[in-house]
Amino acid sequence: MSEQLPRIFVGTMYTQEGDFQTSLFRIQKQEGVEVTHFIVAGLKEKAAHNALWHAWNDQKSSHDLFVKCDADTVLADRNTLAEIAAQFKRDRVTGLQAPLHDYMTDGLINGLNAFSPKVTFNDTQDELYCDRQVDTDHDIVLHEKDLPASLVPAGFHCHTATNKQAFHFGVHRMMKNQKPTINKVFAAWYQHRDRIRGYALIGAQLSPRFVQNRKFNYADPEFIAAFEEAEKRYDEFAASIALGRLDRVC
Repeated sequence: MSEQLPRIFVGTMYTQEGDFQTSLFRIQKQEGVEVTHFIVAGLKEKAAHNALWHAWNDQKSSHDLFVKCDADTVLADRNTLAEIAAQFKRDRVTGLQAPLHDYMTDGLINGLNAFSPKVTFNDTQDELYCDRQVDTDHDIVLHEKDLPASLVPAGFHCHTATNKQAFHFGVHRMMKNQKPTINKVFAAWYQHRDRIRGYALIGAQLSPRFVQNRKFNYADPEFIAAFEEAEKRYDEFAASIALGRLDRVC
């Protein structure tokens, strides 16, 4: 009798990301694993995270692994999930965090996370930090330094982002006070002057408008208004960012 393939529950939260169709195609083409793909769409970030945790809790008994692959993430190749599953055969491994190559920063960021059924997920409480301190009962969690070269990177992040998605990226990262990330976006934009990174920087610049609106999403009126302003004044914003120091932007 042949050995059963690893049964992997892949969870994706979708909100208008331009990478989604390519992400979906690559998940469907994974080899050496049996994939159940659960997609959450149309919910705000906190509700979407909780829906994903609940879906995994309902199905974990029939799966060997949970991989959270966001809609802005494209797996590196057809064997990525099988290679991740192989890492969980190592003694006492309950979690894995693999880096992705991020278009915005033109570098590696943490972004692809996997969990064994031993891990317990609790409901997300924070509207902004939706994936912090929600997974418990870990033993050993593998990080970049622990992984084979085939998983560094394990995928690609925001390589086909839309303008609105890039703007959201900038707002979201600055709301989380991730200024080093925005500095890297600025360095990549300053070299290439592409509009995608430009929109991300404008989002960072306009992020103070959302201090009292941590629940914002793509359908939020304030977000829509800010993005429409970014579209109308793109050249003005870009010129301001190019001439000024980034710490003035942020």
